Amino acid sequence: MFKKQTLFVVGAGASFEVGLPLGKKLASMIKEKMDIRFELGNRLAGTGDTDLYIQLTRQFAKDPLELQQAAWLIRDGISLAQSIDDFLDLHRTNQHVNLYGKAAIVKTILEAERQSRLYFAGPDKEEYFDPEKCADTWLLKFLHMLGRGVPKENLQQIFDRVSFIVFNYDRCIEHFLHHALQKLYAIQEKEASDIVQTLRIVHPYGEVANVQFGASRSDYATLAGRIRTYTEQMTDTKMTEKLQNEMHRAESIVFLGFAYHDQNMALVQPVDPMSAKHIYGTAYGMSDSDVEITSHQIRTWYADENDSRIEKMIHIDNKLKCADLFDYYARTLTAGD
Repeated sequence: MFKKQTLFVVGAGASFEVGLPLGKKLASMIKEKMDIRFELGNRLAGTGDTDLYIQLTRQFAKDPLELQQAAWLIRDGISLAQSIDDFLDLHRTNQHVNLYGKAAIVKTILEAERQSRLYFAGPDKEEYFDPEKCADTWLLKFLHMLGRGVPKENLQQIFDRVSFIVFNYDRCIEHFLHHALQKLYAIQEKEASDIVQTLRIVHPYGEVANVQFGASRSDYATLAGRIRTYTEQMTDTKMTEKLQNEMHRAESIVFLGFAYHDQNMALVQPVDPMSAKHIYGTAYGMSDSDVEITSHQIRTWYADENDSRIEKMIHIDNKLKCADLFDYYARTLTAGD
């Protein structure tokens, strides 16, 4: 049980533990989908995703050539950007690039969900949710903390002291909790769904929503409308307000698999200085120097950054992965529970 109001800020490294791709791998997968070339009429000559191309050209039949050229632009340039998000933001005024790129994000994420540890086909195919597949991930360790001391009679309050800001497009957290609660508390799917909907979870860049986890077919162009670039998010005042509310109401903040990129740090940086609170974070693979810079950046968020207590409240660790953090700070995060 979490006794303090705890906010988890989640990046790609957190979903990586269950098999979702990191930024560079996601960009590489999308690059392959963009190699739309034909020979001898309509025979595919490249590695491109023809299903995605055909769906988009059928929905936007008046400009198939523009879509193909947009695909090539993404294919040839995406490796030079830090991520697909950054690339689309650089080409924010190009309607075709953003449509195609966002649709490719949706399809790639759905395919990755289908290949992840969390996917199962369902009872019709005699496949069921298996928590053992997540035994070494942060999701299961988070659930251990979350459920401890919360009897079934109080299940409606299980998410009262936790919230999430998730910078990923996938639904791994929601999907896991939906099925894990059914097994842990022996409840029906509808009850689990209702309880998970009470969880405060914010996706600043949108999410692949309103479609089955790991769906093999979908309307990718329509779903692309729920994906946002950094610039689009910055103009969404309601989203900005949600982020600020979560940052200020939290009594402790945990960064999981978060890369601390400047644009994402700008989104969660409190507009008004925040009160003293503990901040924990993974920074696996980051240099000691970069950890020091990131910690100093976070320190400026406090109302009195020169308070001698602040330095001891920021715990960014480059030796811990997400699952490790829950082991290392198990009693700290649950206030000794």
